[in-house]
Order: sequence, then structure tokens, then C-alpha cells
Amino acid sequence: MSGLTLQAAFTSGELSPSLSARVDLAKYQQGCRTLLNFKIQPHGGAVKRPGFLLLDELPGEAALIKFAFNKEQTYCLALGEKWMRVFIPDGPVLNDKGEVYQIATPYTLEQARQLSVAQSGDLLFLACWGVAPHKLKRLGHAQWEFEAMSFKAPIKAPSYVSAEMHNEAKKSDGSLSEAQLTTPYTYYVTAADKDGRESELSRGGSITGPASNNWQAGDYIAVSWGGSAGATEYRLYKSSFGGRPGFLATSTSGSYNDYNAAASLSEGAPKYEDPFPSNDYPGVVSFFEQRLIFASTPNRPQTIWMSKSGDYGNFAQYTPVTDDAPLELTIASAEVSSMCWIAALRSLVFGSTSMEWEISSSQGAFTAKTAKATPQSYIGSRQIPSIIVGNTVLHVARSGAQVRDLKYDFGADSYGGTDLTIMASHLLERYHVTGWTYQQHPDSIVWAVRSDGVLLGMTYQPEHQVFAWHRCETQGRFISVCSIPDDHDDALFAVVERNGRIFMESLADEYIDGDYSLAVFLDCAMVYDQPGRKIQTVRGLDHLEGMLVGVLSGGAVEPSKIVTGGSITLEQSSDRVIVGLEYVADLETMPVEIVGQEGSSVGRKKYINSVSIHFHQTANAKVGVTFDRLENVKWRSTENYGDAPRAVSEVKSVTVRSLAENVATVCIRSDTPTPMTILALMPQLDVK
Repeated sequence: MSGLTLQAAFTSGELSPSLSARVDLAKYQQGCRTLLNFKIQPHGGAVKRPGFLLLDELPGEAALIKFAFNKEQTYCLALGEKWMRVFIPDGPVLNDKGEVYQIATPYTLEQARQLSVAQSGDLLFLACWGVAPHKLKRLGHAQWEFEAMSFKAPIKAPSYVSAEMHNEAKKSDGSLSEAQLTTPYTYYVTAADKDGRESELSRGGSITGPASNNWQAGDYIAVSWGGSAGATEYRLYKSSFGGRPGFLATSTSGSYNDYNAAASLSEGAPKYEDPFPSNDYPGVVSFFEQRLIFASTPNRPQTIWMSKSGDYGNFAQYTPVTDDAPLELTIASAEVSSMCWIAALRSLVFGSTSMEWEISSSQGAFTAKTAKATPQSYIGSRQIPSIIVGNTVLHVARSGAQVRDLKYDFGADSYGGTDLTIMASHLLERYHVTGWTYQQHPDSIVWAVRSDGVLLGMTYQPEHQVFAWHRCETQGRFISVCSIPDDHDDALFAVVERNGRIFMESLADEYIDGDYSLAVFLDCAMVYDQPGRKIQTVRGLDHLEGMLVGVLSGGAVEPSKIVTGGSITLEQSSDRVIVGLEYVADLETMPVEIVGQEGSSVGRKKYINSVSIHFHQTANAKVGVTFDRLENVKWRSTENYGDAPRAVSEVKSVTVRSLAENVATVCIRSDTPTPMTILALMPQLDVK
């Protein structure tokens, strides 16, 4: 029995070895046994990943944080042990002296790795256990500043308040009508700044005046107070018989005449108290419906604090509670679990170490009076920020060995999710995710750093049922990653440890087509582009001293060389040279099986005679049935002698050496710094 099989897409990604016999699964037909240093495109192709370009050497390990003011002003912040550097896709931000810009931070490296962040314009709000909440302010391209948040009143209250009774009521004959002074009144004043933020109540100014129902026309109480620096408005509050003060009036001067105005008890003045006393600082921060949110302190792991609506620094107490007042909410559950992340969607969704919750309104708009918490699932999360893709939340499960999604289900009126690692569980069986980021363009990939330093990628487009895992390995160890928007594609930054040194690198641009002499397929690479100025010796390679490097010179692959004295010598001079660490890209199919009149080929001896491969813009490849027995694919056609082969898009047929085995696969390798994209595979299978 023989047959020609077709694998027309790779959108299932690298599949677990335990699925090797599940030929009944639709995803089996689009999966691979090995996807090393390949990326999966959402429409099905497998493309060799670009290399990483060197940006800078760092003082030590660092956590990466995204800062995006708009599409044009984006940064990647590298936070290490009490230091921070700022990067753009072209490299580090420099100060006025041309030196790498670096400032001190209040965070250790371990705290930087646990940071939760929320951005509003040029402000980044940061939270982690052990350090008071801070704001990181961008004052300029190379001017950044950390500032501890203050939960005190933003402006001082007036220093004094005085009240004086004026008895000016007249009788019908024009004589003075004496007031009946029987009711004690107390007046309070708060100051408000230009943003409308209010101070606490001043000391009261007391006086005895007429009862509200015995007030004569013409009588009034004159209230005056001391000014407050920065105040643009004053707000008066009034109480009688020592009761709760109610809002009376506003004034822009330092005085007010009360002609028996009624105070509104539905409005009260703020009372400022530190919501995080005794260094009990929150570990999570976010925004929701114009409120700044903090959550989960060491002593109150299931408590959420929400600021006043539209006033991010206001966590004061108001009596009575108004709709826009700050809110403190403690979740009741069987297990007391710290919160790991918060995501703002149609409602507020957060994950703790034991379960996932939704915070929404019990009726109408979300207010301090209507907030309620409802459990959604009992999975539990790891202390890693969630990622939002479209309207879906991605989070790492408590074990660190699962990635799950969480999406609103209109039918169930709740959030539910699935395990996105179920088909590739082997990638995290003995490891866990330490950090991740989402690169929306060009291929919608979630990049996750594994605990052993391998970088995992998951091409994720849920609307097309695509979640394809692949692995990225390098000569070193990935530490952290971060993606920020750039001109066309999103830029991916990575902190990588190589031979005990720490580097900041960025994923090179995608190769599209045509001349690939400047396409980067080497890691920790440097590009020398000097049109018309050919060089024979490449210098400035101190970061690769003593290492074996690959070279692409004018599009031609040169023999590997060892860097000595920070330089290498080329075989031929060139004005376009790329030097960096080599990596191998491997693709292996799932076991190839067919079903014919004689039954299934599963478990029977079989071998592959030949394989046809649909390449796209590819310049070099090796093909075989194992990685130990590979055949070179012939590429040259009409190129001149000495010229690099062109990248071609066509179907190549290769006869391979094969023995009859119970399991037969197709293996494809790219071991030169040249492009490769595979669109389809067509192996010819013979079954004994």
C-alpha cells in the first residue's frame, strides 16, 4: 500500500509526543513533532524566525516593562537591581552627553520581576509587595522620574474658620428685631485645587444662631476663613447641634454669608487616611471605569481598593458614600488567596492563586454602592500579569505549566476558558513560565520565557481556532521579553544571558522577499551596511570574543569564524556583512500515516521514498527522514559563479534515504543564516 499525503498547514504547532497515535484528530494533520526556531504564521506557513540584534550590554539581569504613550512614542523599560534603562527599537536612549541614560529605582531585581503596572498617558503606576505604590513620570525622552504616591490631602485646609452673627432684621416700624439665638452651628471649610481635588475639613468655627424655622429676613451669619496656598475654590460645610456636616456652598473668596441656607447631607467632605498602613503595600494595580485600582496586600490578600472616579490619587473616605466615592471591597471565599492580576473588560476580572472572579455592578452603572464580586472559575493563577488579546484574557495557571484563556460566554453569562497547552503539554511538563508578552504584529504571537531559559511562542488567533506552539532556542538563556508597537510590526525585546554577560537584544525585522543580504538570521548580531565601502576585517565584536560566529557577507554564507581581539577577517571583502551566533531551525512532522483499502498504516512498517516541499522565499534547506540523515536541496539555477543563491518560491522534490520503520517522519533543517518558509509538505509513503 502506498500513497501521497499532504500537510497543507502547520497551525497546530508542535504537538505533544503523547499525541503520536491520535491520527483521528484534525489538529494532528496540521501539527509537528518538532518546531525549533520556526514561527507559525496564522494562515498556516512555518517560517524560520529572524535573529536577535544586539542593542546594548546591561549591568545585570533585568525585567522588561512596556511603556506606550501612543503608536509613535513607545519605550521598553529595563529594570534591574535598583537601576533602570530606557530602550527604543533602535537601541538605548542616550542623555545629553551621548551616554546610556540610566536612573535609580526603588526596586530590587526580584521586586522588578513582580511589578504590576498600569499606564495613564505619561504616568506609569507601579505596585509590588514590599515597596509603596509609585508613579513613574516621563518628563522627556531622556528624563524619567520615580515618585512615591501620597494618599494625604492634595492641599491644606484653611488654618481657621470664624463665624459672626449679624442681627439686621427690622420690624415694621423700622426698629431692630432681636434674633432668638437658640441653635448651635458649626462651619467647616475645605480648599480645592485647580483639578477640583479637595482638602480635609478645617477646624470648625462655632456660633449660636436662630433656629432654621425662626430665622428672620435680613439676619445672617458671616463666615470667614484663612486662605490655602494653591486653592482655586473653597467649599463650606455646616452642622447643627454637633451633627454630621452637610455641604452648604462654594466660594472663591475667603468669606461667605449664610442666610439660613440648608446644608445637603447627601454630600460629605473627604477624610484622608493611608489605605496601606504599616508597610502593608498592594501587589496589583489596574484601571477600571476611570478609577485607579490597587489590590492584594500581604495582610489583606483579598481586598481591592478603588479610587474616586476620575481622581486617581483619592482613596479618602466619604460620609455618606456617593456613587463616585472611593471603594474598599474584601472578597469572601473559602481559601484566602492573594490576587495575581486584574483585567478590565466589560467588567473587572481578576485572578487569584485559587480562582478567578468578576467584579461588576449589581444594577445599572458601576458605582461604590453597587459593586459585587462573583466567582467565575476555580483554576487559580500564577503571580504573572495577564495578557489581553482582543476580548480574551490569557493567564498562567497556578502551577505555571498551563496557559489558559478566559472569555465571556453570553449563553452562560459568565467567564469561562480552556487550556491552551493541552496539545503541547510536553513543553511545560518539567518547567514553568517566568514571564511573557504579546506581539500583535506581524503574526499575533504570545512569547513566554520558560524557567530553563527557552523562549516559547504561541501563535494565537482564537477567531480562527489557531493556537500553535513553537520553541526558540539560542546560544544562551532568555531572561525576560517585552513587545511594544513600532512603525509597522511590533518590536520584540529580550534580555539574554550569554557566557555570563547580559545583553539587551531585539528580534530583527521579518524577511519578506527579494535580496536577503541584510536579512538577519543570527543571534546577538551586528549589521554592517556601508554601501560602496567594502571591508575585509569586521571589528567591534568584543561582545562575542572567543565565540564561534556565523557570517553572511553580501548574501553569501561564509565559513564560521572565531572572534579574536574583537574582530574577524572575511574570505572576501563586502559592504554588507552580518555577524552573530548561529542557530539551527528544525521542523519534523508528526508520524506520517495513510488509510487505504488495506486499513491504516499505524503500527506497520513503512518508509518514505521522496518528499515534495512547497518552499516560499527560501535559499537553503536539508531534508530527510531523521536529522541524522539529511539531503541537501539544490537551489542554484542561473546565478553567476560566486553569487549567493537567490531565495526562490517553488516546489522542490527530494529523494530521501529511508529504512522501513514503524514510525516515519519528514525532517527539514536550515543551518545557515538564510531565509526559509515552508507552506506545505507532500511525502510519498510506502507501507509493507
